[in-house]
Amino acid sequence: MRNILISLLSTLFLVILALAFVPFFVSTDFLKTQVEQFVKDQSDMTLDINGDVSLSLLTGLKLSAETVSLRDQQDKPLFAIDQLDFSLALSPLLSGKADITGITLNRPVLTLTSGSNSSTTETGAVADTTTADTPSDAAQSVDLSALKIRRLTINDAELISQDEGGHDLTLLSGLDFTIAIPDFNGPADISGTLPYKDQDHDFTGTLANAGNAINGQPTLLDLDISSDLIKAKLQGELALKSSQIFVANYAANAGNVTQLFAWLGITPSPLSVGKLGLTGSVVVSGNAIDLPGLSLSLDDQTLQAAARIFTGPTMERPLVRLALDTSTLNLDKILPFDQVSQSQPSAPEASETAQNANQQQVDLAPLSSFDLTMDIRAGRLTYRGEAIRQLKFLAHLLDGKLQANLKSANVAKGNLQASLSGNISQLIWNGSFNARQLDINEIARLAGQNSPLTGTLTTDINFAAQGLQADQIVKNGNLAGVIALKNGQFTHSALQVAIPNQESASLRNITSTITISGLEAPADIKGGFSWNDETIRYASTVGLSEAFKGAPIPASLSLDARPVSIGLSGRIDPANASLSDSQLSLKTTSSKALLAWLGQEVSSGTPNVPMSLSTRLAFAPQKTSLNGLSLQMGQSRGSGDITYSTASSAKPTLNGKLAFETLDVTPFMGDGAAQGRTASKASTANAKTSTNGWDTTPIDFSGLNTLNADLAFSANSLVARDIATGPVSLQTKLQNGQLTTSLDQLSLYDGQGTGGFTVNAQSSPAKIGANFALSGMQMAQFLSDSIDLKSLSGTGGVSINLTTTGNNQAQLIGALDGTGKLEVKNGQIKGINIPQMLRTLKGNILEGWASTGSQSTDFSALTASFAFDKGIVSNSDLLMLSPLLRLTGAGNIDLPNKRIDYKTTPKLISKLKGQGGLVDADGIPIPIIIKGKLDKPRIYPDIPGILENPQAILQGLGELGGTGKAASESIQKVKKTVTKELQKQSEKLGINLNNLLQPQSSNTQTDPDQQETEQKQPALEEQLFRNVTKGLFGN
Repeated sequence: MRNILISLLSTLFLVILALAFVPFFVSTDFLKTQVEQFVKDQSDMTLDINGDVSLSLLTGLKLSAETVSLRDQQDKPLFAIDQLDFSLALSPLLSGKADITGITLNRPVLTLTSGSNSSTTETGAVADTTTADTPSDAAQSVDLSALKIRRLTINDAELISQDEGGHDLTLLSGLDFTIAIPDFNGPADISGTLPYKDQDHDFTGTLANAGNAINGQPTLLDLDISSDLIKAKLQGELALKSSQIFVANYAANAGNVTQLFAWLGITPSPLSVGKLGLTGSVVVSGNAIDLPGLSLSLDDQTLQAAARIFTGPTMERPLVRLALDTSTLNLDKILPFDQVSQSQPSAPEASETAQNANQQQVDLAPLSSFDLTMDIRAGRLTYRGEAIRQLKFLAHLLDGKLQANLKSANVAKGNLQASLSGNISQLIWNGSFNARQLDINEIARLAGQNSPLTGTLTTDINFAAQGLQADQIVKNGNLAGVIALKNGQFTHSALQVAIPNQESASLRNITSTITISGLEAPADIKGGFSWNDETIRYASTVGLSEAFKGAPIPASLSLDARPVSIGLSGRIDPANASLSDSQLSLKTTSSKALLAWLGQEVSSGTPNVPMSLSTRLAFAPQKTSLNGLSLQMGQSRGSGDITYSTASSAKPTLNGKLAFETLDVTPFMGDGAAQGRTASKASTANAKTSTNGWDTTPIDFSGLNTLNADLAFSANSLVARDIATGPVSLQTKLQNGQLTTSLDQLSLYDGQGTGGFTVNAQSSPAKIGANFALSGMQMAQFLSDSIDLKSLSGTGGVSINLTTTGNNQAQLIGALDGTGKLEVKNGQIKGINIPQMLRTLKGNILEGWASTGSQSTDFSALTASFAFDKGIVSNSDLLMLSPLLRLTGAGNIDLPNKRIDYKTTPKLISKLKGQGGLVDADGIPIPIIIKGKLDKPRIYPDIPGILENPQAILQGLGELGGTGKAASESIQKVKKTVTKELQKQSEKLGINLNNLLQPQSSNTQTDPDQQETEQKQPALEEQLFRNVTKGLFGN
């Protein structure tokens, strides 16, 4: 640099002299030609004067030239001037002195080109100046006492650096500079302004003796720089021809660091300090610049460093050596963590920033303009409260080739090493990253994060790449190595929500090994963890190439545990947060064990079947689809499609169709006795019951207001225990909190059925309705399969139409309103033949009739209707019609209180009038009372009702037995048999049954003994009832 400046000043001086004196004798055009040739001959440089040249001798010599430029021996630009003005006083020339009254350079452009200072001529001025850095040059002093430069002004100067490819880089511009040397043996005054980024930096200074400085004798230089942001002072000695050209001390400070970085275009500020100061010394020699003691103060902390810059005519580029060594440095005091966290961009902004950064071309060419060696060492760095100890970092940048090595750093309870080698011009890189036993929690704290994952991390990674952008690295790069996690634990509240009844918020004992075999091959991940008292093994693959390219990432995951196995594969698109082309599978050998493991309440009635599921899964931010769903639960097998969408601004929607070949609901029809791991706790803690046993635990129907749904279910066969149906079709719609389910098709035992139910969750409490109608069923098989009743057959059906409202089971039962109906036609009571019974009535009336499986009794109809009013079921028209039998019934069932009060009256008909005969035909009534608690009612014959009028019973028997003497004898025999049987029962019970057979006077007072006897009466009644009805109803 020094040689270039001296060469330029020498050449400029020659040009000025030539332009000053030659024009006295020649024209200006001839003058320009001669001057250009003179410079060429003297320096082998090319001078171009493309503008006008003017001379004036009125008040002295004045010379003006426009568009002047100078190029070096390689035809590279050195400087260019828009206009040069030169003025010289004439009178001092007579006494052998030169008094330059002014030199003005307007818009000069100085260009520093690579290699321009390495080529010189043997005779030119430039060649002479290259040896000016030897100590002997100081003796060759120049007497400048006859020369004065009253004012040298440079306006709007620009300094440009040009590389070998011809690319320009502006180093500074807008420089205004003025120097006045009225006496070269006296002081020189310097002043100027350097504008940079809308800030003017004013500088003023004094050179004690300009002549001594030029001749290599140390001369004091005092320079002050001032702006609104920084203040700097430089004090030293300048000696241009000395071995040490410049030796000085400097000090600079910035009062507002935030504004300083904002002025430099760096926001937010990378430092959180109030004051920044820089002090040190500088030594400039012929081929080196030394900064032996550089001290950087950041508030109350100080950082020491040293640097040296080597230059010289034989060097292709300068060499910079930098050393930094500190024992302790607390980065927490100087780094703005709070500002950084508050200024974190959102996910879309971060994605856009990353994309823009990827598109920008990073120019590393300036790194090829110098060589560098760097040595950074630190005993202890404190960062986010964590200590980084024994840091050692070495870097070399020589001839455009980089080698950087992090020799060692003890951090996060482990050790970190890394290396990077590269070619700056070709952008070829390779390196390694090795970590040993790094604590993940401390790594997260170093990154300013709280990690839900803990454990130790070990890595051994090697990489190679070409380029700087992600797509270039992926295309031309490679990556290989292993990342291992041990003793890991992951804690998240979502895991606890999954199983709220037990400790499940953590995955423990996590081990994981990530094997990377190259960017084109997927990364292989294997490991295991413990959760909810189970060990789960997992395996996964992730496409690295696609991940680096930002394309959808092919990935797979499999989880294998004793209760369940899960597999998922597909393509993950992080940019759109979506999953496509995926396949999901789930398999368990026991649904009950799976539910118990997941903390759900299980009982003896909980389904306990093997279950498997497979489907194509598509996930997007507003839509999740299960397509080609295949489901198997025990003997049930179905398929279909389900879609969940949140695209609507109102509510999410659920749509789907499920079709089953066979739907077996038997596993869902258990008795509900709690026996799971958490069931006893859950049922004890959560279940609430009323005094009558109905559950009062609140039922929350509000979930029906959270989404809309349209679902269709169908099955070729529905199986419930021993009941098997034909085709079944069910439609379910949920719209704005109103659920409507319609049973469009039900084929059951040769019959057909329809129905549905509704739930209105908009109201509070919710309103529920249900209506079903089944007809044409073959009741024999239906009753045998459903309640194991094999003595009744026929064709019939049932219908119900109910409504209710409430917030719990007890309220729903207590608010039941509606109607129901039962009807069976053309049926049989198997196991008894009533006509045959009548023929043997005499001997069997009280002992009971034997049931014979081959016999039966026909009936034409069995009907009943029911009315529901506030949970109380009323029936008054139970009727069964048969040629020799009529059965009627009436009563109530109190569902809220779980009680029944019902009476049935079968009659043996004395006169055959067809199955459609009068119900009140003469016969033998046998009233049966069903009364008490629903779960254990008292069932007994109404003996007082039977025997209140014995004569009527005997008369009926007489009608059944015929007329004449034979009939009278039969009646008498029956009467004796009845009396004898009653006497036997009296002896057994110690009760006089004759009193029971006599009508009681209304004013007869009952004594306490009699009351006690009446309380015990049902036991006797039940014995008699069993004897009378034995065989008729199969016990």
